[in-house]
Amino acid sequence: MKLIRLIAFTFALLALSLGSAFAQKNFVRDADLAYKNKQFYNAVELYKKALPKVKKKEEKARCTFMVAECYRFIYDNKQSESWYNKAIKAKYPDPKAHLYRAEALKKSDRYDEAIVEFNAYKAAVPSDPKGENGVKSSEIAQKWKDNPTRHKIENMAQINGKEDDFSPMWADKKHLSLVFTSRREGSIGGTTIDTKTGMLFPDLFETKVDKNGKWSAPSPIPGTVNTSATEGSCWINGKGDKVYFTRCGKNKKQIVTCAIYMATKKGSSWEAEEKPITFSLDSSDKYNFRHPALSPDESVMVFCSDWNTGDPQNTDLFISTLDKKSKTWSKPVNLGPNINTPGKEAWPYIHDDGSLYYSSDGLLGMGGYDIFKAEKKSKDKWEWQNPTNLKYPMNSAKDDFGIIFDGKKDKGYFSSDREGTKGMSDIWSFILPPLEFSLDGVVTDCKNKVPLPNVAVRMTGSDGSSIEERTDKAGYYKFKLNPNVSYVIMVFADKTSSTFAQGYFNLPEGEKGKMTTVGEEASKVFKKDFCLAPFEKEIRFPEVQYDLGKATLRPESKDSLNYLVNLLTDNPTLVIELAAHTDSRGSDAANLTLSQARAKSCYDYLVEEKKMNPARIVPKGYGEKQLKFSDKEIAALKTEQEREAMHQKNRRTVIRVLKTDFVDPNAPKTDRAIIIPKVLGNQETYGDDKGADVEGTEGSGADQPKTDAPKTDAPKTTTPPPAKTTTPPPAGTPKDKKPK
Repeated sequence: MKLIRLIAFTFALLALSLGSAFAQKNFVRDADLAYKNKQFYNAVELYKKALPKVKKKEEKARCTFMVAECYRFIYDNKQSESWYNKAIKAKYPDPKAHLYRAEALKKSDRYDEAIVEFNAYKAAVPSDPKGENGVKSSEIAQKWKDNPTRHKIENMAQINGKEDDFSPMWADKKHLSLVFTSRREGSIGGTTIDTKTGMLFPDLFETKVDKNGKWSAPSPIPGTVNTSATEGSCWINGKGDKVYFTRCGKNKKQIVTCAIYMATKKGSSWEAEEKPITFSLDSSDKYNFRHPALSPDESVMVFCSDWNTGDPQNTDLFISTLDKKSKTWSKPVNLGPNINTPGKEAWPYIHDDGSLYYSSDGLLGMGGYDIFKAEKKSKDKWEWQNPTNLKYPMNSAKDDFGIIFDGKKDKGYFSSDREGTKGMSDIWSFILPPLEFSLDGVVTDCKNKVPLPNVAVRMTGSDGSSIEERTDKAGYYKFKLNPNVSYVIMVFADKTSSTFAQGYFNLPEGEKGKMTTVGEEASKVFKKDFCLAPFEKEIRFPEVQYDLGKATLRPESKDSLNYLVNLLTDNPTLVIELAAHTDSRGSDAANLTLSQARAKSCYDYLVEEKKMNPARIVPKGYGEKQLKFSDKEIAALKTEQEREAMHQKNRRTVIRVLKTDFVDPNAPKTDRAIIIPKVLGNQETYGDDKGADVEGTEGSGADQPKTDAPKTDAPKTTTPPPAKTTTPPPAGTPKDKKPK
């Protein structure tokens, strides 16, 4: 009896051990089978049950990696990253653990950590560009995030639920209704759990917006489109009476594949055709065909598929054309390397302007799927090239896809599972606000720092625009600017006056304000202040030099007189008296004659060489009649150097404003009406008063004094004179007899 009991106990232990072993083996086997059948949600639980019982390190590392893979395919990025990290620590030998963890880190906005893993993969598999591209995309993603585009995005909280909501499409020509894919409760497929994702099967839902911008509660579209299988990612024509959509179900071999179906609207109900579009292929049910997008005339369809890629996880974009007679779609043509990559391309959308928008995880991007825009090669062919990333914030570290536009407007909707999403994925709105540029500033008195009202500020653009505004009481002006235009700003004194001056000179031609909005990618407020020089007793300009005791202009004096040329050109209504003065040394008659001759030589240069209107310039010599400093004041100075400096200030060339209302009947018409300021009376503006003698020469101009101009961006209205050195007169020339 004891022997029998012992044998029975031994068999029981053996059975328990074998049962445990078989149970362990079955978990792994069942997990692998579920994974093979793309039942990732079931597979992940089976692998987790098997892991505690797996003894071999290699098999434990493999099962750990497979858990990470399952989480990747059910879009649980946080869990997939964690399990890939566990697989790496368990020394799983496949370098793809580093690659997939890097991609998961990138989708979590952890770009620095992602770069480390991409580099690890790059070192292990240097021939695969995914490592190097991953590093580049992580680096550029951070730059894009630091420098966002102008797009404004907003979660469509009114229509998004706790589950998956994605792939919006316009349902009517007025764009007041949206149809989108949703896994929410209330759908026909919402009673069954998808073993691939662990979520409800999705259906197509519709929502409408009222006149107040409020969206209605989404409801399944009526008719036979929605079934217990998966329906989603549709395209609806402009009339709103035909829809192409994706439906996924089991084929003859019980493998889930997706196909594109068509339905027509009859009344308020959508009636789907029983058979999918086969694209002239004999075995189309072996492959996946999803995400249809048609041209506006419905003659061309772009979609994603794994047909001819050899890998269900590698989908490309294909194009097919409709034979209008047979109403059949042609054999698909791959869009080629200009669009497709070794990664996945999906969710195409043909814009009204012909460009192609789509999502890809194979191009440099921010993480997961990014949305790209490809330009159409030509008007006659449906071919595209040069895909461009829409950057941040249109793209994020997560998946961004399923974009549509409101006609040709820079606004619409797209799908994303980015931060701020309510469910697995949400529908987001976007709009690109117009670029807004403006220019403003203050016009002031250069010397007295006071604001100038009623100044005419004129802005001329390279687009042909020409606008003029007047400054307000605070001297303030403001303009709106257009994008991609260069501007020139001029300031005209016109009727401007203040308590400090009865009039002002226009802004010199060389001091025009210049700015451009060309190349500006963000709205901007430009600032530009100006100051105008007042009509005052002494406006100093570069000194005019003459040979000793002569009226002949030296070459450098002509450069100084060009200041007057510019002044008269910038102020076409002024008539001036050009007066020359000497100091008190020498006889009155000699000084008067010399000063008149010098004034005349300046006049001749301006009129004969520079072709200035002679009616605007009156030359006059005053000799020593209008001294700035008397002999008594000069004699009271302590040093010879100080006394000579005062004599130099007496030797000057003076501009006296005689009239401000001159009109040249022969001059070409200007592009603006010149508003004539009031007559100023007997005002003087003066030239350079430094007048220091150089060896063998005399000076009869004056330096420009420093003005207390306000600190603005505007350049000063005066130019500095050339430097001078003082030398004594030639020996034997008595000072009291030398004409000055």
